[in-house]
Amino acid sequence: MNRLLSLILYAFVIFAFPFCTKSSSTPTPTYPIVGLWIGTAKVNGQSADSVYFSLDIRSDSSLLVQGQGGDGNTYYGAGRWSLSGTSLTGSTTILNLSQAGVVQTITAVYNNTGVLVGTWQNNSSTSGTFVLQRVD
Repeated sequence: MNRLLSLILYAFVIFAFPFCTKSSSTPTPTYPIVGLWIGTAKVNGQSADSVYFSLDIRSDSSLLVQGQGGDGNTYYGAGRWSLSGTSLTGSTTILNLSQAGVVQTITAVYNNTGVLVGTWQNNSSTSGTFVLQRVD
């Protein structure tokens, strides 16, 4: 009887343990639209390298933009943003004295993966694209 019980226990151990697995999957992080997004931008029709570009999207619907211009200067803008479904839109006014009053519109497709891809256009008809990553 003891031998039969040992054999049954042994068979149970042999067949049961291979089917027990520890789940090591970690949940995919999700990124809210509100926060700091940093990446690069390019001007359409120019072969110049990409330049620094960032959006600081705030919960009160304010939007701060910082980007490097083709002249090497850093430009700053402030304005408002809105999100409708996955469509992000924003409008900022450049604050630097040399470009004060230039309005920049921003559109992008948002998803919660931490990447924001979009376009920008100044009222001077200069336009381009950007790719940003969400910073925690």
